[in-house]
Amino acid sequence: MKVKLSRRVAIGIGIILVLIVIAVMAFFLIQPRTPPANVAVVRRGDLSASVNATGKVRSKKTARLALPLSGIVANIAKHEGDDVNAGDVILSLRADDTTRRVKQAELNLQSRQLDQARAKAAPRDEDIQVARANLQKATLAAAAAEAAHDANPTAQADAARQIAQADLDIARANFNRVTNGPTQQELDALQNAITSAQLDLDSARQALAQTRLTAPYTSTVTDILVNVGELAGGGTPLAAVADLNALEIDADIDEIDVANVLVGQSVEISLDAFPGEKLSGQVTRLFPSASSQRGTTVYSAIVDFDAKGLKVRPGMGTSLKILTVEKKGVLLVPNRAIKNVGTRKAVHVLAPGAPRDVIVETGVTDGNETEIVNGLSEGAQVQLN
Repeated sequence: MKVKLSRRVAIGIGIILVLIVIAVMAFFLIQPRTPPANVAVVRRGDLSASVNATGKVRSKKTARLALPLSGIVANIAKHEGDDVNAGDVILSLRADDTTRRVKQAELNLQSRQLDQARAKAAPRDEDIQVARANLQKATLAAAAAEAAHDANPTAQADAARQIAQADLDIARANFNRVTNGPTQQELDALQNAITSAQLDLDSARQALAQTRLTAPYTSTVTDILVNVGELAGGGTPLAAVADLNALEIDADIDEIDVANVLVGQSVEISLDAFPGEKLSGQVTRLFPSASSQRGTTVYSAIVDFDAKGLKVRPGMGTSLKILTVEKKGVLLVPNRAIKNVGTRKAVHVLAPGAPRDVIVETGVTDGNETEIVNGLSEGAQVQLN
């Protein structure tokens, strides 16, 4: 009885061991096999490549302001940090002589306009009476001078007669002008006098304006370069303004990377003044000429960006990551799997199927992986070179 029981136990234990072995084998058989180190699997994924650069924030609109004439600085109305609108006076020079010239020109213009208004106005009764009286007086004086000359025709009498006749002519012309109004020629002369006076006034006002330094557009004063009482030279910058609401980044790109940079590419921006903050931007301009900085050849580019409410200021330093390649959901293989076959590209496919070389059409690369446009399927195993 005991022998039979032991035999049954042994058989049961054996069956259990067999089942365990089968389960272990099945587990390892159904597990995906990890490819060897020199084998890669064609996968679908995202591909991106970038270029690193540095730059500084600057205003899109800046101006260094100067006056055409020299003079002593009389007043500084705006200082660094003040907001200004177009036409606001930032500073002014002494302008005593110019101000006086403007006042004289204004008075002269008013006088010429008054002359014209009087000439065009209807004659007053008292003016007519005075003109008529002067005419009568001159007529009598001329008749008396003529009679005296006839009685005693001396040189002195002749001179008196001529003077009396001239006075009569003037009195007659004045009477006619008062009663009939000015001639067209006289009106034209009055209008020309007004035009000349207006030109003098415009010239004086322009000279006065040239003593006042004004803002060219809505902006912020960033620098005042003179003090009150100093002599300001003509053409010498006296102040600087910038539009702080329109900023951009002046980027420096190394000559090694510039061939991969294009207008329109996205940019990830880090500001030294705001650690941890990431801003987005876009390359809007790429300059064709190079410059040298600390022995390195660089190319300038302009990057527009969104400040996201940060108080970004001109002059702040930035680190830039320019995305030169960005593709999503493409077939990828490591660059080590690709080899040259003449002028074409090929990879050595290990599976599925028999090992073989396959010609492929490649796309962009990020330096580690390359896009496969045609020739391979997802999941294929390829050999690394």
